[in-house]
Amino acid sequence: MHPSASHLAPRARHLLRTLIARHIQDGEPVGSQTLARHAGLDVSPATIRNILGDLEDLGLLSSPHTSAGRVPTAHGYRVFVDSLVKMQPPGEGELSRLRTELATGTGTQALLGSASELLSAMSHFVGVVSAPRREQFAFRHIDFVALDARRVLAILVFADNEVQNRVIEPRRGFNPGELEQVANYLNANCAGRPLAEIRARLLLELRDAQSEMEQLLAHSIELAEQAMVPPADDMVLAGQT
Repeated sequence: MHPSASHLAPRARHLLRTLIARHIQDGEPVGSQTLARHAGLDVSPATIRNILGDLEDLGLLSSPHTSAGRVPTAHGYRVFVDSLVKMQPPGEGELSRLRTELATGTGTQALLGSASELLSAMSHFVGVVSAPRREQFAFRHIDFVALDARRVLAILVFADNEVQNRVIEPRRGFNPGELEQVANYLNANCAGRPLAEIRARLLLELRDAQSEMEQLLAHSIELAEQAMVPPADDMVLAGQT
């Protein structure tokens, strides 16, 4: 069983925290001489080597090469994140900056960018922000625009006024009148429901449309279902070196 930070002596906790911080900053194994310069402890490199050896025995550090210094293990990172990283509540100045920066974002991507940059600036680490999955949001309106003989642009508007454009390639071409009919059907019967629910309903209807007379209906339902497929999660990183 791996130890938690509470089982470590204060000096060992401090050295583990310092070593991981240096490794994150430099991306290289950290030696005892380097750690002695940055840890701020009145101990010799030999004492530091002994403590690092104990941390390695506990599974918190590893040595990639005999004399190359040490790097954190996965469990060492877990102890660092769970117990050694001390996050202070943001001050009033930071809160004011948060309100100002986030209020100026126009659209999801701008908001994600502002949030990730602020998170990185406040934590001094890489800021990672992910948008909530759109398939759980209520759908309000859709339009289809033919881009060429095979591609269709689906313009989705959600209840929170977020707009998403998706290019889809149905198995058959649609003329403008057919695209309008599909859009009218979705707007009349699916508005106010989340995408996940709409997709489930469309897939059921698609299974029922098997006869030759219903092939146009089947292709129309397939087009609508493709438009409701959620894209990959929006994720923005800031603060990388």
